[in-house]
Amino acid sequence: MADARRPAVFTVPLDQDLVTAIARDLILRFGSDPMAMSDILILLPNNRARTALSEAFVREQGGGLLLPRMTAIGDLGFDETLATLIDPLQVGSGEIIPPAISDMERRFMLTGLIRQQRPQLSGVEAIRLATSLAQTIDQLDIEEIPPSAINAEHLEGEMAEHWNRAYVDFIELLAAHNREIAKRGFLGPSARRNALLDRLTQIFAENPPQTPVMAVGISTAAKAIARVLRQVARLPAGQVILPFVDLQMDQKDWDALGPHAAREGEIPKQSEETHPQFHLKLLLDRMGISRNEVSLFGGSARKKATINDTVSAIFCSASGSETWGDLPRSSKILPHVRFMAANDVAEESRAIAILMRQALETPEKRVALITPDRELATRTAAQLKRWDIDVDDSAGSPLAQSPSATLVLALADLLADEFGAVTLLAVLKHPLVAAGDQRMAWLAKVRQLDLCLRGPRTGIGLQSIAELLPEVGDNVLDHDRELHEWWAAVTDRMQPISAAHKSEFSDMLSALIAVAEDLSGGAVWKGEAGRQLARVFEELTQQDHRCIADVDASALPIMLARFFEGEAVRPPYGRHPRVAIWGLLEARMQRADMVICAGLSEGQWPQLPQPDPWLPPRLRRELGLPGLDRNTGLSAHDLASALGANEVVISRSERDRAGPTVASRFWLRISALLGENLKHETDAVHWARVLDKGEIKPLASRPDIRPSLEQRKVDVSVTQVDTLKADPYSFYASKILRLKSLRSPGTDPDYAWRGTVIHALLEDWANQDGTAPGQLLLRSDRLFASPAFSPILRTMWQPRIRKALQWVEDEVQKQAENGRSMMLAENWGSVSLCGIRLTGKVDRIDQIADGTLAIVDYKTGAPPSKKQITANYATQLGLLGLIAQEGGFADGKGVASRFEYWTLKKKNGLNFGKVESALPAKAEDEAAAQFVASAKSSTIAAFENWILGDAPFVGKLNPDYAQGTDYDQLMRLDEWYGREGPNQHG
Repeated sequence: MADARRPAVFTVPLDQDLVTAIARDLILRFGSDPMAMSDILILLPNNRARTALSEAFVREQGGGLLLPRMTAIGDLGFDETLATLIDPLQVGSGEIIPPAISDMERRFMLTGLIRQQRPQLSGVEAIRLATSLAQTIDQLDIEEIPPSAINAEHLEGEMAEHWNRAYVDFIELLAAHNREIAKRGFLGPSARRNALLDRLTQIFAENPPQTPVMAVGISTAAKAIARVLRQVARLPAGQVILPFVDLQMDQKDWDALGPHAAREGEIPKQSEETHPQFHLKLLLDRMGISRNEVSLFGGSARKKATINDTVSAIFCSASGSETWGDLPRSSKILPHVRFMAANDVAEESRAIAILMRQALETPEKRVALITPDRELATRTAAQLKRWDIDVDDSAGSPLAQSPSATLVLALADLLADEFGAVTLLAVLKHPLVAAGDQRMAWLAKVRQLDLCLRGPRTGIGLQSIAELLPEVGDNVLDHDRELHEWWAAVTDRMQPISAAHKSEFSDMLSALIAVAEDLSGGAVWKGEAGRQLARVFEELTQQDHRCIADVDASALPIMLARFFEGEAVRPPYGRHPRVAIWGLLEARMQRADMVICAGLSEGQWPQLPQPDPWLPPRLRRELGLPGLDRNTGLSAHDLASALGANEVVISRSERDRAGPTVASRFWLRISALLGENLKHETDAVHWARVLDKGEIKPLASRPDIRPSLEQRKVDVSVTQVDTLKADPYSFYASKILRLKSLRSPGTDPDYAWRGTVIHALLEDWANQDGTAPGQLLLRSDRLFASPAFSPILRTMWQPRIRKALQWVEDEVQKQAENGRSMMLAENWGSVSLCGIRLTGKVDRIDQIADGTLAIVDYKTGAPPSKKQITANYATQLGLLGLIAQEGGFADGKGVASRFEYWTLKKKNGLNFGKVESALPAKAEDEAAAQFVASAKSSTIAAFENWILGDAPFVGKLNPDYAQGTDYDQLMRLDEWYGREGPNQHG
């Protein structure tokens, strides 16, 4: 019988590449008979291992070859690959094995059950919990824990109240899940895999194949897989080849790993699941195989015995580290390993790319980056493109980051945001929208629309966008008329999105699909990413959406992101044959000549264990489920295996985007054991730091602009006179070059917007309401009633603005009782000085009882200081008084005796509003005429200097009085400020 044969279980040393060793052995034994090679059956852990083994055969053979039959038995969807081996529908008794439920259908099913149990949960949160619940149920199926073991008896132990509630919920949900899945005629993916594996085990037992059967690289300790491996090991031509099993480890330490049998009435002793050999010990135990029965594969010699010994010492148990001091020097050396520390992730990725590019200089040398850090992998792949190296990234790229998915997610954001400026422009500028010959014409209109959307958002919906476009009239420009026509067409195409805002999830989904297809001309479904996106949406649309029918538009982007999680796009070909990026799972089966293990920071390698929201750690241990720390042991084994490569670089960065990082426990262990024998990689870090520095350019000097006299002759506003004197370059950029800074589109209202809005309210109140009491507050309330304002913004600003406006109403009423009346508000006026037209808009001019005028300027911020006024760098009110004195305002001529700033901000931490005089402190008792005359004389001097003269327009001539920073970048302020005297140009 097959069971009488000694089990054929093997392992390979650390310095052996598993797939290369398998390929080399099989070619040596069967390469002369191609048909014999095709009769071999190889069981592998996953599909990536199939690819790796196929590539190993190609490398070793170098010519044509019939490959063995290879089947991945670790993947949940592996039954398709077994179709030629077994009948996947029947077991020996003739019982039909139901099909596996799809992941999407099970997620919706569990979401419905969770929301029935917890109706207060949102749809998004229910989807998240459904995903974790499915994972826990799969773990129960993998460990073959029957539903009867999940009962209320465990509540008798001491658990926190929230765990008790979660466990009770889990019991109910598990029972409901089993009933519902049976009602639909399905099995869970893991349960179906167990049934199929048992069927394969039965076939091997009843009809042992006479041709070779090999199980290669499988380290999963699932019970069903262990039974298959046990049977394969006893087949006449069967072999089980495991990843590195430490055959030199002390037997006492090996036995201490666990699992440990529990005494009656006691919780079993906790296993050392963080040890890199634990999962292999567990697998061998479940196979019924002693470690003494494991041999080196193919008679492999321990070519680098010191490496095995050193690695075993590095990853020993905590108690074993006490013996490090007694180890011989030969066990504290890894001559082929170098450590590399970078300042941040960007620098680390550049250094890694340099090492990989350098490795390619050696013919046929293969190099691989192994990292669980997807950001680091993506950065490195991008860095390699500078040398036209398209790296083979085994994890692919996330579907959510593909152009097809980003268009759909942008449309979901647009729907949730109700056509906000930023989300609208993100859709219209997307590379898949209007792709082709019409792309440039489309973008020209989008850029024109972009300029219209700059500034705070004032409305919601499609109609609010139309209101921001230039007004259409008899004299409208052609390009403005074309913009209206183009936007009308876009509006028609966007109607499904607009109409779906208050709809159910299925209707919103249909709207997204329709508009994405329309805008992209069907391109959204093309390519690998498009086809995968189409598959996801096909599964989504086929589900029963009643469990999330109440999900509103604001949650749609998050909901879609949940469905895209875990979906990756992998291009089928066209990548560099000697460069690869592997995750930890992909690296378990293959090896490169040079291996870079990157991201050795705590929380990345090993990654932080993800908590189970349904079962507490103690209960998981009682039930026999893997502990949350088991992945730490797997990560340790992955690193130990990688250390067997010919050349190894271990890297980490001292900072990531979240801040300083902590070195991985593995990094610290290696450093502690090797000590002064540890080698460091510094050249790559050095080149990474200088790679992008470029040529050092001389710094700019202070701008010294001298336009012609004709260019200088421009109208000047009273608000720009002070800028002309304090910061001539800003005046030049604004008035002569006519450059204006662009505001961000669709921003939240800022302080500048607040000032503009308050001035507009006061203008309408004065000119349309005649300063009638109560009307100013009504206008304010109508403004903030707009749905464009967020509740937070309305809560923060409306009460403050209302109190400030109430103060204005009260102050105007009080002054009216004392004989002061408003003459005009928000009126433009002008006067000629030295042949230059001086213009100004006055906030308000009042007539006092003695017949003189009061010039009023509303300030939502701080008014100018007395220092500015005295130095003639706050001349606005004085110049407005000059215009009034010269009759420059219609119906507002007269001599001003008062100049007032009405400050509308809080004073003394209590009330709003204060009237402050604009006259200098030392001139309070002097005639106001001197204030006007001083403003006039300083303005004439400035005109003669810069407008009529040839003085250069320098930047920040008097920085103490220079206001605004719009043109600081244009004048390259940071390059020269502080290196030259403030009055160098006089």
